[in-house]
Amino acid sequence: MESRREYIKKKLNEFFKGNIPDYIVDAGKTHITIRVKDDIMYERDYVVTICSVHDYFTSEGEGDDLAGIKGDPQFIYNLALTCLRWFKFISPEEYR
Repeated sequence: MESRREYIKKKLNEFFKGNIPDYIVDAGKTHITIRVKDDIMYERDYVVTICSVHDYFTSEGEGDDLAGIKGDPQFIYNLALTCLRWFKFISPEEYR
């Protein structure tokens, strides 16, 4: 029987076509954990949920903040879009 971790790893490989980005720490049906380096080169993990993505896309002007991750607006937009696509991929029944 396949464990949850094995299942998610398999799905991440499928989603990212075998090239999982280094910044993806963990994922599941309700979250995706992103590791970001700050200006001083410290790393911090952020948990992005579908609620975080929803808040981002419904905010005025789609700012530069996703679940506490701040940065270049284009980077944050692409990250939010990737997270949204992941949630739709891993739980298609919830987004019909």
